[in-house]
Amino acid sequence: MTVNASVGPTLQFWYARLLTRYRRKARALEVFRAVVRDQPRHHRAWSCIGFLLAENEQLEPAAQAFERARALEPRDGPANFNAGYMLQRLGRHAQALEYFGCALELDRNMGRAWYASGISLVRLGQLADAVPKFEEAARLQPLDPRPGYQLAAIWHRHGDLDKLRLEYERVRKLDPRVAERIRLDFGANPD
Repeated sequence: MTVNASVGPTLQFWYARLLTRYRRKARALEVFRAVVRDQPRHHRAWSCIGFLLAENEQLEPAAQAFERARALEPRDGPANFNAGYMLQRLGRHAQALEYFGCALELDRNMGRAWYASGISLVRLGQLADAVPKFEEAARLQPLDPRPGYQLAAIWHRHGDLDKLRLEYERVRKLDPRVAERIRLDFGANPD
């Protein structure tokens, strides 16, 4: 089925969202692309294109779509985060940090941006700078054990066994499987 050319971009956008919901993602991508052909400044359609491309592991085009969405609406925190996340997946950590920083300027409570910032800092070898990012992610997302795992890895690298044990205990209360990974990967024992 084709979308009538007389149907406006807004209706096409919602039709594509419906297609996505019903897992007709290839067709949804076609319709989102039609939306941005008709209305190139439709930042939400660009974001949807980015998500669909990322799901297909087309990371570079996904990053470009998210960057386009961010450029069109720089005050959109999730658009900044998504652009940064794609860049992070592409290994462009310094550039990803810029986008995560923009996302955090817009929403200081975006735990995933704090966590992602920490990951990029670790990849850049800036462990000391990553610690407060993971701590803030853990504070904002108290049920997520991933920041704790990353902190345990840093404490292990620094040889700080007391902090490693504390992190192990904190994570053990959240997710015993992640705590077991900490124990196995870093030798953290409660004793």
